[in-house]
Amino acid sequence: MILKNIRYLVTQNDDRQVIEDVDLLIHGDRVAGMGHELPVGDHQVVDCSGKVVMPGLVNAHTHASMTLLRGISDNKELEDWLHEEIFPAEDKLEEEDAFIGALLGCIEMLETGTTTFNDMYDHMDQVAEAVDRTGIRAVLGRGLLDVDGEKDWRMDEAIELVENYQGHDRIVPCFAPHGVYTASEQLLREAKDCAEIFDTSYHIHVSETEKEMQDSINNNGRPPLKYLDVLGLVNDDLIAAHGVWLTDEEKSILAEKGGSVVHNPAANLKLGSGIAEVPELLDNGINVALGTDGVASNNNLNLFEEAKIASILHKRRGPEVIDEQEILDMATINGAKALGLEDEIGSVELGKKADLLAIDLNSADMTPINGKKGLVSNLVYSFSGEVDDVIVDGEVVVRDGEIVKIGEGKVLEAAEKLARKF
Repeated sequence: MILKNIRYLVTQNDDRQVIEDVDLLIHGDRVAGMGHELPVGDHQVVDCSGKVVMPGLVNAHTHASMTLLRGISDNKELEDWLHEEIFPAEDKLEEEDAFIGALLGCIEMLETGTTTFNDMYDHMDQVAEAVDRTGIRAVLGRGLLDVDGEKDWRMDEAIELVENYQGHDRIVPCFAPHGVYTASEQLLREAKDCAEIFDTSYHIHVSETEKEMQDSINNNGRPPLKYLDVLGLVNDDLIAAHGVWLTDEEKSILAEKGGSVVHNPAANLKLGSGIAEVPELLDNGINVALGTDGVASNNNLNLFEEAKIASILHKRRGPEVIDEQEILDMATINGAKALGLEDEIGSVELGKKADLLAIDLNSADMTPINGKKGLVSNLVYSFSGEVDDVIVDGEVVVRDGEIVKIGEGKVLEAAEKLARKF
């Protein structure tokens, strides 16, 4: 496949190059060539005249099957939201429900430019099947908790998921304890041991609310991230979702030992949980990625919208504290780094996976473009997220704004019917 006549190629490489009037050659699942007026040969030609091509976005923290719970609970803080509405609804969630919810989530993400997502939930074999069907890329971890006194069967499912999907083209398994308030010390350690044995990442909610932080201090003698560090669980493999209430000491621990924080501004604002101190994290050299969290708390999976929220949210302290390039990094290459996939995705470079978006510049929200910097500004501050074409692993999965591999209408109909039970 060859993408011809690309107006702007936003590479997100080390130099953050934006290349004008260029062609891109895709061979198999990789970017194989880049240049001006590349010979077509017998390649399939995709005309990208008047379009910007860029790396696919990375949603570094979400719960895809929760699309079925969109709008069932609003205007509540996290604890009440979970215990009064979400946990009871999730008790009714069966395997088929999780599959349909994940299909719907994958469709929504692909059609708004996300090509990779990091998921923690139940029924992950069904989420994996949805990933396979839609063509998206994913890091999947079975959510682990034992607050109810049970853990063995969940851990068995987690290990089975990892064993089944190691070496898969588009699915990377991981271990995903829910949080320090739902997982015992034994479970946290066991999950980390498994992550090391199978060489996977370690995905966990960390310091989402002030109550979580205070409860950890009361129960564990220290706040959540420091507690994880005392247990020996903080290193480059750690994916810490939220990080709203990290202390200065915990930021120093992350800066020294590695690990990534996933910023979820919309969900944190909507649930009244607070605002992560992203500029300070970045200033400390900590990798910060971007996530939507689940639809039940956001209430969508549009990472372009999340990027705008993140950008303007932190400017309340001054317009210079964060810029559009840092935000775009969070949604692409930083997300790839958080998932341990920066050598494969997150930028458009020779030899990397062909996970790409094409966006038509002939739209009101992308007009005008004031130079290359203005293009990045438009992508972060003004673009709606309605992409034209999406390529994952060298294969077109969205064409002219519509999902290619499955019938979207049937999924929407099934999701609408299923939602009644919740």
